[in-house]
Amino acid sequence: MRVTHQMVSQQFINQLNRNNKAMETLQGQITSGKKFERVSDSPSAVLQGLTHRSSLAQVEQYQKNAQDGIDWSTAIDGALGNVTDVLHRIRELTVEASNDSNNESDRKTFAVEIRSLLDQAGNIANTAYGSGYLFSGTDLNTQPYQDGTLQQTNENGKEWTIGKGISVTGNVNAASVFGFSVDGKNLFETMDALAQSLENGENPGSHLNSIDQQLEHVITQRTIVGTNQNMLELAANNLDQTHLLNQKMLSNTEDTDIAKAFTEMTLQETALKAALSAGSKMMQISLVDFLR
Repeated sequence: MRVTHQMVSQQFINQLNRNNKAMETLQGQITSGKKFERVSDSPSAVLQGLTHRSSLAQVEQYQKNAQDGIDWSTAIDGALGNVTDVLHRIRELTVEASNDSNNESDRKTFAVEIRSLLDQAGNIANTAYGSGYLFSGTDLNTQPYQDGTLQQTNENGKEWTIGKGISVTGNVNAASVFGFSVDGKNLFETMDALAQSLENGENPGSHLNSIDQQLEHVITQRTIVGTNQNMLELAANNLDQTHLLNQKMLSNTEDTDIAKAFTEMTLQETALKAALSAGSKMMQISLVDFLR
């Protein structure tokens, strides 16, 4: 086959076009920070990137759920801590008022503080959280304690999905905490009965066992909350690691390796200069000058 000057010129131009196209692609990758701009650039990589993005979105939702559960657990543990303090104080007053040195007038004075503590416990039961009430379970709009009475609230606990097929349920609510029955009386009724005995000038010693049982139950409820919180915090830590791994895989799939891209750009520039130099020796000067 006879190699003509036109064939050499065409091959030279084709090589220059390939060099320029490669440099244009690399320049785009460096500028955008992405390996591809269109699906057609790398269909398999785009599909892989979409898979990683879907996994990231799912993990991020699990992270939000876990954090919501942690925040709720922290809030309700604080409220239960306040209830515990109230009951400890009530127990102290009950023991003190049981002393035979107290007369009817003294015990009526104790009753005043007991009534105040009863109101305080009611305020704790009505602790607001977000757009509803902390102890109302999934029925956020029902106030647990109204007009001196514990209300019937939804006992379904809040549930947080923290992984595929993995969830944590917060079963601590107004019914489980304040509705716990001792001798047929819930927490508020137990406190009210104690106050009534004191207001009547009676020795409150018979109520001490009920107070102790209510106190022990509240501590048990705090233990449940603490266990759930530990699970949620452990899940949150694991999800943070999973999120980081998915981000790394997505970055490896989509993001430009800047150092590598600059190296390839340098090689393409060197190749282009070499092609122009070689072409200037093989082709007519006027053509090479035009191409420059």
